Amino acid sequence: MQINREEIFGPVASVIRVKDYEEALAVANDTDFGLTAGICTTSLKYARHFQANSQAGLVMINLPTAGLDYHVPFGGRKASSYGPREQGRYAAEFYTTVKTTYISS
Repeated sequence: MQINREEIFGPVASVIRVKDYEEALAVANDTDFGLTAGICTTSLKYARHFQANSQAGLVMINLPTAGLDYHVPFGGRKASSYGPREQGRYAAEFYTTVKTTYISS
C-alpha cells in the first residue's frame, strides 16, 4: 500500500503483520525512504542487529521514532536525505577534546 511505502508526515500508524524478525527487518528496509526506524524488543541481540542493519538515518530502540537530540548528526538515508547530515563534521568537533601526550620509552 502507498501509505507503507512513502513518507507520511502526520499522526498515522500503519501495521504490517510479519512472521518473524527477519521478515520485519526486510519489510522495514523495503522502501525508497529511510528517515527513521524503530524496534520494540526485550532482546539485545535483535536490538543490536536492527541498529546495524536498519537502512534509516535515525534508529530508535524501545522509543518513539519522533524526537531527537539536535546536537548529534541527523539525516535520512535513501530518498529521505539531501546533502550532508545535519551537524555532521561539526558535531565531531563539538564533542572532541584534544589532548597531547608525550611518552618516553
